[in-house]
Amino acid sequence: MKIIKYILILQFLILIGCTGVSLIQKGIRTDLYSEKFLGTIENVKVSYKQGDAALALKILNNISESGLLVTEKAMRRNLMGVILFSKSNYEQAIFNFDLGLSHSTLDEALTAQIYLNLSSSYYKLGFLEKSFVNLKLVQWKTLSDPEKTKYQKLMFNVAKELGRDEELLESLFLYLIDKKNLAELKADPYFEHLLSAFFKLDSREKVHFIEKYEENHPLVIGYLAYVEAEAIYYKGQKEDAKEFLVWIKDHFGSNEEIATLVENFFFKVENHTKMNQLAIGIVLPLSHVKKKKFGERALLGIDSGFKKFLKNSKINGKFKLHIVDSEGSGAVGAYRIRELVEKHSVGVIVGGLFSTEATKEYLEAKKNGILFISLSQIYLPKGEKDHLLLEVPGSIESQINRIFTAQMLNKFGRRAAILYPKSSRGEAYVDEFWRKSKQNDVEVTGLVSFNKGITDYRDPVGNLLGLKYKRGRQEELDILKEIHSLEKKSSIRRIQTLKPQVDFDWIFIPAFPKEALQIIPSFSYFDAFKLRMIGGPSWRSSMLSRKSRRLGDLYFVGDDIKPISKEFVTHFIKDYKKKPRLVEIRGYDSMKIVGDLLGEKLFETRDELDTYLRAKNEITGLTGKWVLNENVWIKEMSSLKLSRGKINNIFQK
Repeated sequence: MKIIKYILILQFLILIGCTGVSLIQKGIRTDLYSEKFLGTIENVKVSYKQGDAALALKILNNISESGLLVTEKAMRRNLMGVILFSKSNYEQAIFNFDLGLSHSTLDEALTAQIYLNLSSSYYKLGFLEKSFVNLKLVQWKTLSDPEKTKYQKLMFNVAKELGRDEELLESLFLYLIDKKNLAELKADPYFEHLLSAFFKLDSREKVHFIEKYEENHPLVIGYLAYVEAEAIYYKGQKEDAKEFLVWIKDHFGSNEEIATLVENFFFKVENHTKMNQLAIGIVLPLSHVKKKKFGERALLGIDSGFKKFLKNSKINGKFKLHIVDSEGSGAVGAYRIRELVEKHSVGVIVGGLFSTEATKEYLEAKKNGILFISLSQIYLPKGEKDHLLLEVPGSIESQINRIFTAQMLNKFGRRAAILYPKSSRGEAYVDEFWRKSKQNDVEVTGLVSFNKGITDYRDPVGNLLGLKYKRGRQEELDILKEIHSLEKKSSIRRIQTLKPQVDFDWIFIPAFPKEALQIIPSFSYFDAFKLRMIGGPSWRSSMLSRKSRRLGDLYFVGDDIKPISKEFVTHFIKDYKKKPRLVEIRGYDSMKIVGDLLGEKLFETRDELDTYLRAKNEITGLTGKWVLNENVWIKEMSSLKLSRGKINNIFQK
């Protein structure tokens, strides 16, 4: 029989996060292990996979060390330690790992693995210094990719608790170096820890770190260098920042995203001196057949807000609205924004009435360093947004932030599921949902998507409830079918035999009202009743309100519009002979925000406005308040309940 060159040894079904020990090796040196020994280890693996850890340990105990090669003794002890670790017997695990180290010198990969397992065991026992010492002895480059990830996460946790800033920063960097693009990099929860650790360094230390790792790491190091150049610029050291940006382009320009960031920043810097604070750009669909009426309604709200907040401002001179038509197209809207910048040097732009247009319009405004106030949500990853974007209805990040507050989690629980549309919008929700769940120690037990435009949601709902793929529950299904067949009378209502598996405390459904009307009854179809379902701001709809009696209690996050000024409504009706609805309110609110930012203080350059925005603690509008968090404006939203056609604040006193 040909000697086995590679073998995966005993991969556990349960690995305890970054502290879990591992048995997987990159490859076993055939000159250090006999074929007979590896065959026995294969039997150990099979036994453990079948759930019989006791038998696996018994096989290892029955192997006589007298006839083993020195490296085989080491591997045997390592495997015994891992099984004991899985049983939370950390002291005995450490005993076996130590014995394994006394024989493992010839196998570098195994030695690194044992040190990692030993460190994990000490960490579990709370012996942080011993855990750290053993981690420093790990030759991590010999580990497999999954083991490297565990090593880096464990080093981060240990270094954080011990206050070892250098090792903490390095572990985060090593963990993130394989990210393929900026969106993937910024979406990882550990990225924020990396930025925080990097900015704790002084200028000299930052440069040293960048130079140490610049070779072959253009994405992560290039981006860290870029954010440092940005920080230098906004501190007022503009020439130093420009020189640094040129250096970044020379060293990291091979990465297209870094090169684009640098080019856009230079473009933005050049345009910072060209700003007319009194010029406000408005981009709305004013000629599109289906969108025109909404554009006109938004314009009424903007006109009302302009009269209230900007016509008589404290700034010398008169504010002027420059209104352009997006024609219902994001591409056309972006082009109109370029025109507004070139012709009028506008200080702020209000637009994005529809999300299908908003993203392209915002990206063009961002490129030019313009504050963009969007009347709808922007479906981009959080990492692609910045302080120059404010979403009036509340961003996806604002909604998820509200859902994952301690107040909400204490009420609804820490086991969550999400049923989301298969689209860029749905992906944006899932990315932020997943990120916040990790930050807040929330277990996500279900993650299911549905196709846009379908009318039957039973497949995705059944999948979420463990009913779509029944093979795993075949024994339970057979028993229930037999019981059901013995019943004298069968109900016509009974459409399936298995009971739904509800392993979540609540479910988030970022669906539009029309979709929600079809999704929610699908849960009842599968006998899953009285579930706690949470939606987004669009659930404040007459469509859902009319049907709410048969849908049961529904929850959603949105604006608590009850406090909206009666004076505003009265004046609006007087001026325009109609009652303002949501679109008009958002238009009005955009002018309230513009007035709050531009109506009190004089800015001679765009750079001054940019610095002012970064330093501002909050922005107050008609429908709520926004705070700057991680360079993104987060709206403080309300937790609402729709029951029998009435909407109330869940936590209102």
